[in-house]
Amino acid sequence: MMYSQLWTWEDDDVSELSTVPPREMNVPMTRSAWADHRLREAIVGGRLQPGDPLVISTLAKELGVSATPLREALGKLAAEGLVEMQAHGSARVATVDLDEAVEIYELRRVLEPMALERSVAKADAGYAGRVETAWLALTASRLSTASDHAAFHRELLSCCDSTWMLRLSTLLSDRAGLMMKVSALARPDDYNLAEAHRRLKDLAVDGNPVGAAEELTRHLAGTIGALRSILARSA
Repeated sequence: MMYSQLWTWEDDDVSELSTVPPREMNVPMTRSAWADHRLREAIVGGRLQPGDPLVISTLAKELGVSATPLREALGKLAAEGLVEMQAHGSARVATVDLDEAVEIYELRRVLEPMALERSVAKADAGYAGRVETAWLALTASRLSTASDHAAFHRELLSCCDSTWMLRLSTLLSDRAGLMMKVSALARPDDYNLAEAHRRLKDLAVDGNPVGAAEELTRHLAGTIGALRSILARSA
C-alpha cells in the first residue's frame, strides 16, 4: 500500500497541517508526534481501514521519518487499541467486533457524560465558540467525516478538569470511531449527523452541564441499542 496521498511532510514546519487543532498549531512536534498525529487522523478519518497493513519501511519513506519515531508512534497507537502489532515488528490497523463495540460504548456511556458535565461547568471564555465551530464542521455534508465527528466530541470535553477522565474518554472515543467503520450500523437515508448533535451542542453552548450530560447519555444509549439490534440479528 502507498500512503503518499494521505499526508505530506514539510521539514521542520508543521504550521501548515490543516488537521492539527488550532490551539496546537504553535506547539513544536517531534517526529514521533508527527507520525502519531498523521496515522491517527488517517485511521479515525477512515482513510486507513481496519485490517490495512502498516508497512514500517513504506510509512517511514512516505512520512519522511526514520523507523524509530515511527515505531514509537505505532506503539502508542497500539496501546490505545487503534493499531495491532504483529510478529516481526509488522503492524496493521486494528480490527474490531460488535461485542467489543457494545462494551466500549457502555464504558463511554458511564464516563463521557461525567467528563462533559465537568467540561461545561468549567468552560472558559472561548469554549462556546469552539464547540459551535466544531459543530458547524459537521454541517459540511449530511454524514460529514469521522474526523469531524471525533473533533466535535473532543471539543465538548475540552474543558474537563480531570486529566485522567479526559484521557480515557478520548481513548474510548477514538476506539469507538474505528469500530463504527465495521459495525454495519446502517443510518436512515435522511440521517443528518449535525442535526443529530444539535441539541447536545446547544446545551453545552448554553452552559447547561446537567442537561448536556443527560443528552449525551441518551445519545450514546441510542448507539448501544442499534449495535445490540445488529448482534441479535446475527445471533
